[in-house]
Amino acid sequence: MRTETNLYAAIDLGSNSFHMLVARREHGELRVIDRIKDMVRLAGGIDDEGRLDPGTQQRALASLSRFGQRIAAIPEAQVRAVGTQTFRQLGNPAAFLIVAETALGCSIDIISGREEARLVFLGVSQSIPHSDRRLVVDIGGGSTELVIGESLDPLLTESIPVGCVSMSRKAFPDGRLEPEAWRQAVQAVENELLELGGEVRRLGWQQAVGSSGTIRALETMAASKRNEASARITLAEVESLREAMLEAGHVDRLDLPGLSERRRPVIAGGAVILEAFMKHLGLETLEVSPHALREGVLHDLLGRLSHQDPRTRAVAAMATRHQCDPEQASRVRDWALQAAEQVAEDWQLTPIHIELLDWACQLHELGLAISHDRHHVHGAYVVEHADMAGFSRQEQEFMAALIATQRQRLDQGILERQPARLQAPLRHLIAILRLAVTLCRSRLDSDIPDFALQARNGELALRLPDGWLEAHSLSARGLSYQQRQLEKLGMNLEIGVLSSDEQLEP
Repeated sequence: MRTETNLYAAIDLGSNSFHMLVARREHGELRVIDRIKDMVRLAGGIDDEGRLDPGTQQRALASLSRFGQRIAAIPEAQVRAVGTQTFRQLGNPAAFLIVAETALGCSIDIISGREEARLVFLGVSQSIPHSDRRLVVDIGGGSTELVIGESLDPLLTESIPVGCVSMSRKAFPDGRLEPEAWRQAVQAVENELLELGGEVRRLGWQQAVGSSGTIRALETMAASKRNEASARITLAEVESLREAMLEAGHVDRLDLPGLSERRRPVIAGGAVILEAFMKHLGLETLEVSPHALREGVLHDLLGRLSHQDPRTRAVAAMATRHQCDPEQASRVRDWALQAAEQVAEDWQLTPIHIELLDWACQLHELGLAISHDRHHVHGAYVVEHADMAGFSRQEQEFMAALIATQRQRLDQGILERQPARLQAPLRHLIAILRLAVTLCRSRLDSDIPDFALQARNGELALRLPDGWLEAHSLSARGLSYQQRQLEKLGMNLEIGVLSSDEQLEP
């Protein structure tokens, strides 16, 4: 199959719909050439235990298979798929991801609510001037994102776990649309916003923008009444749509101009959320953007490939916030990256594996800001659970696993909790990071030796300058300990003498 190296794809696996954009890069910019959308209603098929019913799972996999056919010729590094609120709610995400990623043909990143909000803001910002501070509201199937920012930089990112599908199920479970149920639903959403109200108003904004299919559908319905399309919707129009829906009395009887058959079952829940947001935030008018999460994923992907990766900034900010020693982090990072380069081919380490190792090295002592005792455990917890711009949940869990296993006894349970496709690279990177931490323990540049590392069929050979171990008894003892620990990973670490032709030039 011919590889189309100038194509990029962004896949938004939302709680209501699955979307895919395919774009061609021309003169440094992206031009969308294909859009695919499937109404899957993933949120409608998940129970309180986080299990998907068979029918919903079948619809999801069928959609992913279709998407997979479209991206088959696009290089894997130029495709990104993200899962949102319903993926976050899955009781056993690893089990579903195995079949979902197989159907799609690429990995799926489960992103946090705040990361979803950041990507929505990035997508919306592509189509509007960057001069004003703006508020963006995006109503999805399982969550609603709220962002305030300037240019391409968000100042506040929040995600509220109510969306058009989940709200429709909760407020109108039998499909009946009654005034009291509507009033209570609006109040429930406003209660969710109470904690955010002060910070939102303190930051302020000059422009308010709505995105997502739900808001666009409501704007289309409002436009049909005013006989004009103006890419905006007012609170008065939302209230008028509410009265029309209540007059119909049941979702099955909704027959409003501009309302599609596919969106009819969940539009009332979306209208509830929009009314609550506009009332609580004092919004009389909301501009409606044609762009949303998928456009944000696409432009974020291009930024990653163009060395404008938000993950790099997130790691640097976290290292500064927790007062990580930059010199020690640099020592460990330099040793680990040099080691990874030497074994990358034998261990089939990819660029993203190397990047995750790099970032883990920069944060490996983060836990010292909490306590020296078990600092690797504290650091791993922070990295796994923090909101880190640009990172998926799996990426943070991978880095956390590296940090948690850098020292002391190896807990193989940490390795086994990772998805099967990540266990081999994690096992290899654990070995590298443990050796880096051991050999950089003195925290002196002068004590770090030249070395050579080779990997062959479960054998890991580390060669050091002649006489170096005898002169560094603490490091020798540490390496002896690592030999015993790496056996738990199925690795036999052999330590030998570096030949003269392998030593670095002075």
